[in-house]
Amino acid sequence: MSYNKPEWKVIIDLLTKTNPLLLYRLTKRMIYYLVTKNISQIDELIKELEGLSESSEEDTIYTNMPHPKFCAGKLQRFVTSVFEIANEHILDQDIADQLSTWLCQERGRFLSNAAQNLNIPLVNITTELNKFVNIPAEELCISPEEYMGIRVALVRRFLTLNLSFINIARKYITVRDFSELVKNIIGPSQGAGRLGGKSSGILLAYNILESAKNKYPELKIKVPRSWYVTSDSLHEFIHYNAMEEFANLKYMNIEEIKHGYPYLQQIFKTSFFPPEITNGLAGVIEQTENIPLIIRSSSLLEDSFEATFAGKYKSLFLPNQGPRAERMNAMLDAIAEVYASTYGPDPIQYRREKGLLDFNEEMGILIQEVVGTKAGKYFFPTFAGVAFTYNEFRWSPRIKREDGAVRLVMGLGTRAVDRVTNDYPFIVSPGNPSIRVNVSYENVKRYSQNFMDVLNLETNKFETLPVRYVIQETGNQIPGLKYMISIDKSGYLMSPLGLYDIDESDFTVTFQGLIEKTPFLKNIKKILDILKEEFDFPVDVEFASDGHDLYILQCRPQGQGRMAGKNIIIPENIPDENKIFSATRYVTNASIEDIEYVVYIDPGAYSSLESMEDMRTVAKIVGRLNSMLPKRKFILMGPGRWGSRGDIKLGVSVTYCDVNNTVMLIEIARNMGNYVPELSFGTHFFQDLVEADIYYLPLYPDQDKTIFNEDFLLKSKNKLAEILPDYEYFSNTVRVISIKDIKHDMSLAVFMDGNTNRALAFLK
Repeated sequence: MSYNKPEWKVIIDLLTKTNPLLLYRLTKRMIYYLVTKNISQIDELIKELEGLSESSEEDTIYTNMPHPKFCAGKLQRFVTSVFEIANEHILDQDIADQLSTWLCQERGRFLSNAAQNLNIPLVNITTELNKFVNIPAEELCISPEEYMGIRVALVRRFLTLNLSFINIARKYITVRDFSELVKNIIGPSQGAGRLGGKSSGILLAYNILESAKNKYPELKIKVPRSWYVTSDSLHEFIHYNAMEEFANLKYMNIEEIKHGYPYLQQIFKTSFFPPEITNGLAGVIEQTENIPLIIRSSSLLEDSFEATFAGKYKSLFLPNQGPRAERMNAMLDAIAEVYASTYGPDPIQYRREKGLLDFNEEMGILIQEVVGTKAGKYFFPTFAGVAFTYNEFRWSPRIKREDGAVRLVMGLGTRAVDRVTNDYPFIVSPGNPSIRVNVSYENVKRYSQNFMDVLNLETNKFETLPVRYVIQETGNQIPGLKYMISIDKSGYLMSPLGLYDIDESDFTVTFQGLIEKTPFLKNIKKILDILKEEFDFPVDVEFASDGHDLYILQCRPQGQGRMAGKNIIIPENIPDENKIFSATRYVTNASIEDIEYVVYIDPGAYSSLESMEDMRTVAKIVGRLNSMLPKRKFILMGPGRWGSRGDIKLGVSVTYCDVNNTVMLIEIARNMGNYVPELSFGTHFFQDLVEADIYYLPLYPDQDKTIFNEDFLLKSKNKLAEILPDYEYFSNTVRVISIKDIKHDMSLAVFMDGNTNRALAFLK
């Protein structure tokens, strides 16, 4: 009678009548289970399933034709045979226990099925995630392989399809992490967009570092509270405003894109957001009253292993003060501007360089609370910066590439990642902190930070102010200030010993206390090492501190080019008349040959230009020459910090698409001006040079024993009017020298030996 049947047989009978598909899945599990028990009869049964006899040639019989298909009745008999073998070799209770476990695991299949569908709408996957995490732990049975499959599927659904990223993320990001994540995701409810590269990178980095705390409990890392607007929200925005034709702008000439971009940006900023998106963003505004925010790009291509897009898209600060409607309008305006940056000339040129132009780029948005403290009417971090696994621009032969580098500033980290014309960040190698860029009292003072970026909570604006002014106004409200500055005592810079009167003290931002008296640098080095080990790739990490805790703001693969180079031997016995220039400071390793053109911006003529418009025109000329001269066959030479944010009188105001075809950029510092080249290493501009395989070198022509053949640069034939006749007026400022016009059988070569800190350019 049926009531004498073992429990497992009752289950099988019931499933045979009610749910044969579930029974087939359980049979598959039982086959695997019998194989692990080394029961030989199951192997013989599998041969029957494959349609093979003992005498069949397994390798040849079905090589080029389909295997035979079982009819339903035969498949059912096969199922029966599997459980008969189990009955023969395994106790009834063991079979029942296995079936109970597998049936329990089936309860979680709904999430696995949903996650495997990459196009499942956001609202549906959110529902399935919530159902899954709300199953009581004692009722949820799931196999390790099934759980791993769900995690991989969720990474693919929300983060990326990049296999390198998935292989790492599946080890660190859990289902529960995703269930928390969806609470802060904004996007079309029926959409299937992802979070984008920047959001994905910081999520993975944080989870890796959290898991490392078991081994390194001293690591105390946080991430700011964040919200995520899905990448397909951009398409919803474009469709809602009937702007679909913009998708093909990327195929236009880059000069046309440059000229049309300001107008396109205004079109985006005066367009409207779909109600579904604005409703989600209204929730962010409600949760963040009077808390400053930053609106950051997070495109699908950004921060990937193949391309970092460093600094290509917009990131915009919002003080977020005042009435709710005003704060909401400011947020929508900022997001629209970030959306417009998708169609900007720099990212489009960068995509062309990387072979990514045909990719259907989608722009996600990462909204983060700004890390910092309110001090008076200002809000800013005590310090912020960017750290790199590899140091590609070493200021001493004793610093190894693996020692890394950190750029530090007080205030918002914008001055650490952007080039600025009127200031200097603090640069240190975490693997060798005792070797400083500036050692003498005079140089430490001269090349210290003098300005800082802050948010003014009264004016609702981003402002750049003198460090001295901010500290004197709010110093006693800045956490950890004593670690940021040194007091000048009769020609010596000393860390503050206690309470001091800032108003009467002469102080300098040195970060001496932070480097020498806190574990900050040791922790940064550990963070870089941990992430490099897991990514199997050097990384670039942005960070900020409110004076108490360290926050990771971004993590991406560090762009790598040829900057490390090989050991270079500078040729001897070069005739003096063939030497063009030499350098003995901040030299990396490289040998560049077959240079056909020199584009020289005369520092004196540039500083004498009558208007800012003329200086901007010089940048336009450089951009035109960049597109017309043979790629990687010309060098750019000129005054100031090229590509800087700030006073363009101190540097040529180019962007990536103005210089991407040159082989080398040389910045000239003459005593006649106030400019001294900073170590641009670590800025977005420098990363552009590294990724584009463009070498960088600063020149100090007035330094003793330095070669600078100015006659060659000023008296050689200038081809500017021939190449760009419309700009003949600028021939005194912009000089285009063809080496072959001077000596038809020669070209220019630049050899740089980083080990001896020497460089020489000569006609070869």
